[in-house]
Amino acid sequence: MAKSLGSGEKKSLPGRRNSYIATISIAVSVVVMIVAVSVSDGFSKEIGEKVSGFTGDISIKVPGEELTNSTYPLHINDTVLTEIEKIKGVNAVQGVVWITGVIKFNDQIEGVMLKGVDSSYDWSFVQRHFVKENMVDSLFVPDLNLLLPGSAVISKRLASQLGINVGDRPFFHFIGESVKTRRFTVSAIFDARLENLDKGLVICNIGNVRDLLGWDEESYSSVEVLLDRGAGKRVREKKGEEIESVLERGRDSDFRDFELVTPNELFPHLFDWLGLLDFNVFIVLALMMAVAGFNMVSGLLIILFEKISMIGLLKSLGMRDSSIHRIFLYRALTIVIRGIAAGNIIAISILIIQERYGLISLNPENYFVTQVPVHLNFVKILILDFVAIVTIAAILYIPARFISKIEPDKSLRQK
Repeated sequence: MAKSLGSGEKKSLPGRRNSYIATISIAVSVVVMIVAVSVSDGFSKEIGEKVSGFTGDISIKVPGEELTNSTYPLHINDTVLTEIEKIKGVNAVQGVVWITGVIKFNDQIEGVMLKGVDSSYDWSFVQRHFVKENMVDSLFVPDLNLLLPGSAVISKRLASQLGINVGDRPFFHFIGESVKTRRFTVSAIFDARLENLDKGLVICNIGNVRDLLGWDEESYSSVEVLLDRGAGKRVREKKGEEIESVLERGRDSDFRDFELVTPNELFPHLFDWLGLLDFNVFIVLALMMAVAGFNMVSGLLIILFEKISMIGLLKSLGMRDSSIHRIFLYRALTIVIRGIAAGNIIAISILIIQERYGLISLNPENYFVTQVPVHLNFVKILILDFVAIVTIAAILYIPARFISKIEPDKSLRQK
């Protein structure tokens, strides 16, 4: 009986047309919702991974000092670092040493931050952003995670600003109690495009930086802890507690105080921006749910008015309002499910095309990425579909209540 509501008779053409309109409306709403959620997740994933690539998921530093501290060294021995690395979910533990300086090339000067790394450094993030045509393999040995002494990796923005190419040997000046000058050979150029984090970044061998600061082999500016990919805030908090426990047990006369920080605490402006983006997505979801629900209400009312004589006949034969109510809800829900299925297919197709081919580009100066990022989370999509069905079904109870007000004697006189 419910299927007859969408029959192909000429009299049902207005009902069919409105069913199609309702289906298209729901499909469009679902496409917008899935795209909005996937793009928001894409931004969170891309920017989160970039920030973690620069600072680690958890950083151990001297209390009250910046990660780039080059005044008060953090003393941690290899035994403690090895214990931290054994924690389940920890991928890598890498001590780094920072120093500020000035780079000079062709009479151009720019402030830089040198990040000294050793063989424990995880290059996977930087390697993903290498400008491949700008590498000198003899100076950088990826298989050994080794950046040879006297060589350096610099950002593309810094290289472009100063006109530096791979193989060039710019001068670096470091001002302290005395001015120290070093020359590094540029072995590779990377292009991560993350605000000011990479603009003046130069990565070099940790021994070069320790030599400039006069630090020993157990001294670091900070220690970066990399967790399993995709680790969220709760995972970071839990692993932070385990790392803190290891550090407490490993205290000695040199290693007294420490502080654990996460990227959310180091770069709150970036994550506040992502939070604002998530809020906008929530508004979009609410609006699209309302639009889809409104169109379904309109469609169902039209079907009810079109079938008013049928409703009167069914009532006169003794059928209860609740049973008639279910018939119309069944018909409406078939339209809803059909629209959601179509919306899923269209949205996922669009997102896969964008993910593979990057058809829609962005200005990295404003968005930190070169194209609209996409992250397909099918669990979220299924939850979104379920919530949409339940929400629209709840809204459909409003027009369906109209059935109880129909009087059989009056409705049967209508042609």
